[in-house]
Amino acid sequence: MPNRRRIYSVLIQVVIWSVFLILPYVNLPRTATSPHRELLVNRDMQPHWEEYSFLYAFSINFCLLIFFYIHGRYIFHLIRTSRYIEYVAVIILSFFTVFTVTYLFREVLQNYWQLYDSPLELRNFIRVALWFFVILFAAFGMGITDLWREAEQRTRSIETEQLRTELAFLHMQINPHFLFNSLNTIYGLSLKKSDNAPKAVLKLSQLMRYMIEENGHDLVPLDQEINYLNNYIEIQKMRSSAAVQVTFDVTGDTSTAMIAPMLMMPFVENAFKYGISNSAPSPITITLTVNRDSIIFIVANKKFDYLERHSSGIGIANVQRRLDLLYPGKHELDIRDHTDTYSLSLKILLS
Repeated sequence: MPNRRRIYSVLIQVVIWSVFLILPYVNLPRTATSPHRELLVNRDMQPHWEEYSFLYAFSINFCLLIFFYIHGRYIFHLIRTSRYIEYVAVIILSFFTVFTVTYLFREVLQNYWQLYDSPLELRNFIRVALWFFVILFAAFGMGITDLWREAEQRTRSIETEQLRTELAFLHMQINPHFLFNSLNTIYGLSLKKSDNAPKAVLKLSQLMRYMIEENGHDLVPLDQEINYLNNYIEIQKMRSSAAVQVTFDVTGDTSTAMIAPMLMMPFVENAFKYGISNSAPSPITITLTVNRDSIIFIVANKKFDYLERHSSGIGIANVQRRLDLLYPGKHELDIRDHTDTYSLSLKILLS
């Protein structure tokens, strides 16, 4: 795509400069007009006036074309480096160079066709000056436009780098937070001398392997994320009482869907951390629906006041910020925090 744009840019410049070089021929006089007619040295050379006029105008425009690209390639660099006085001096020198070259070429043409001898005319000076500053204005405008584009590109690069840094920081927050909760679970099982402790360690090792493997990936297969959630849920079930009833249903084709890694985990962690009790019924319902162009993730659980008072809310705030960065304008997060229940619905557009 960039190569195609470059080709289009070159073609457009070729067309514009071709028109610029030829256009003066249309408006030039085809015969010498008074007082030029009176100054002709060789009256038989009257038919060559058209060729002379075109070549003289062509020489002016050709010199201006060269100046345009020299300005963009070298002279405008003085503006970039804030050397304004040098820039003005070079522009003045460039103008007199263009005028001198075109004037000498004009003299060569007149001598060749013996058209007329005339002193340096003010109108020729004004003509060259007018076109010179028109081209200078266009070249300067293009230089300023390039500066603006470069500044915009630098700004976007800085914003992108800041975004990556923030996402990396948020991701780093998830790992210790998750590991802390999982180790607490295994610690609880070991205190009880539960036979599930070795299984929990194995599940935790699988989770940690996944966290290491997916590190650095913007997107991962949804199937891997589902397997990750299942392993975490299994660990939590091992340490929970019979009062905790977990339902995790997945519907739709998950084989081709991709999602940002560990995006749904904080919601599940939140449900287990603040929505279970060792005595009261603690149902946790998790559903994941995959449509052709969207993913809908729903978590619902009861809420216990004594656990809520110790809630830090780090995980939920983290994932909300990640959603804003990763799926701007492409997600809907609906959190309903009632007195005794807590539920959320997350919809992510895949296209």
